[in-house]
Amino acid sequence: MLLAVSLATTSVAENYRVPNAVMGQVSGVLGEDMIATQRMPRDTSMQLLSQGGVPFVRFTVIDGDIGGAPTDSDPSHSSVFDRPYSERAEVRMDGTMRRNSIYEITFEARFIEGFQGDAETFFQLHTGQKPPLMLFFRDFGRTHLLANLMQGCQSTCGHNDQPEYDRHKTIYPRAGMFGRWHQFRLVIDTSNQGSMSIFFNGTPLVRNQSVTFPTQHRPYVRLGIYRAGDLSGNATSVVDYRALDITRVGSAG
Repeated sequence: MLLAVSLATTSVAENYRVPNAVMGQVSGVLGEDMIATQRMPRDTSMQLLSQGGVPFVRFTVIDGDIGGAPTDSDPSHSSVFDRPYSERAEVRMDGTMRRNSIYEITFEARFIEGFQGDAETFFQLHTGQKPPLMLFFRDFGRTHLLANLMQGCQSTCGHNDQPEYDRHKTIYPRAGMFGRWHQFRLVIDTSNQGSMSIFFNGTPLVRNQSVTFPTQHRPYVRLGIYRAGDLSGNATSVVDYRALDITRVGSAG
């Protein structure tokens, strides 16, 4: 049985600003200090729930849930990516990862419904500009996990820059992906010309793949749902998270 803890009581027309007290509860459940730098579409976009006495954080994005980032409703930015707007409900780690370091990141995620769009992101290593890593979930009759790793933009990478991305795709039966917890583990070298390994339920998706971390930006973890809006309508997408751990295990090189 799911038990919900009330995180908020009111929302505002220009999206919902998550109180610091709420983020304190979310951080406690996830296991890492997290912040909400952008407004949520609604006060129910992020919920603190419990099942069998084990708490977790749920993100929900419904059709038309335009995100709170300035670029989400910016027509000029959206046109670059051939979308009318962006839908989003995300939080990020408080602070950034150190450069020239080795990190291990683990978390558990459970896909509940939706994720039928072209590319619905549920995990990012971001910089505030272009993300070095985007983990996508997509469904064109078959379930795909996609890992996009940035190449190029060695010093800086703006929102409208178009760096190269190495794309790694793995296909899974949809019935095996939804309604159960999955374990993700990433081992990351945050050097300018770094590398990354990604494991899904103990199985490698990528091993020691190159990835660029621009020298003028520091990476950080972002969790939640980010996807393209669709004037024809999007299905509701729901994903749960728990057991996040971000650990620096040493220096690179």
